[in-house]
Amino acid sequence: MTPLHLQELVEGPGAGHTGHTASGEVLVIIGFTISLHIAGMFALSPVMGWLTDKAGRAQTIMIGFTLLITAVAVAGFGGSSTGAVAVGLVLLGLGWSAVTVSGSTLLAESVGQESRVVVQGVSDMLMGAAGAVGGAVSGLVLSWAGYLGLNLLGGVVGATVLAGAFRTVRARRRQSAAA
Repeated sequence: MTPLHLQELVEGPGAGHTGHTASGEVLVIIGFTISLHIAGMFALSPVMGWLTDKAGRAQTIMIGFTLLITAVAVAGFGGSSTGAVAVGLVLLGLGWSAVTVSGSTLLAESVGQESRVVVQGVSDMLMGAAGAVGGAVSGLVLSWAGYLGLNLLGGVVGATVLAGAFRTVRARRRQSAAA
């Protein structure tokens, strides 16, 4: 929903709703922002792999969700600034990368060699389906609650997952200490 938000931010309320296309300036801003976001998703994947190995899978997942929560805070509360939105989208990409690389590693290690391809395929399919549903729902949320509301909802979801991951790590540490 960020391209729609940026178009409205640069061209004014109602931009894009009257049938006209975006101006050259807004297309540059949107293209640059989305390019930075995609770079955040993929450019540092090797670093996220290294971090996954050095810090641990669950810890890197928690770092990723912390980045995701920070991203929605920066983009949401800075939603009137194209720069803040761009920074938020870069952080979003980095958080996604950390969670995806460490989560895929954790998943692959959790099943036997003979099941890894199928399990990873199902995981990727579910991630794609969740993205499709999220994209559809985010349009509705954007229309009802605005860009800040959409980011706040994302922050709540991220914080819920982060809290669950933290509790899981803490419980595993207690079990290991007791054993």
